[in-house]
Amino acid sequence: MKCAEYYLDNHKIEIHYSFFGNERIFINGDKISERPLSVKKPHRFVLGGNKYDIFSKLDIAGPSGRDYEIYKNGMVLSLVNFKSNNSKALLFLIVVLGLATGYALGLFLYQRYPVDFEKLQLLISNWF
Repeated sequence: MKCAEYYLDNHKIEIHYSFFGNERIFINGDKISERPLSVKKPHRFVLGGNKYDIFSKLDIAGPSGRDYEIYKNGMVLSLVNFKSNNSKALLFLIVVLGLATGYALGLFLYQRYPVDFEKLQLLISNWF
């Protein structure tokens, strides 16, 4: 799954990751680096006589869950990620938090106002 796309010195840099934990760097469609997903170890490559390092960081609120810092000869670059940002991860986080909140509220209310099932069964049978 592609999670980032940058343009650098007339080169297209794409960052892909798989569900098995591998992260791959493509430059103009050619794979240049592949390694297991790691926050500490950067992807290193040379392009046009310049040394580049790509560090990945966790970004839970972001669309892909990851953010990248690109260094050129030791200096950080400010690049724009051209990958279309969708908010599937944020939507998933909101749904999970909503379900957890509803479950916790339901447990609280059930413990605060316990249900007597014998009375409930009697009420239902008299109603029908």
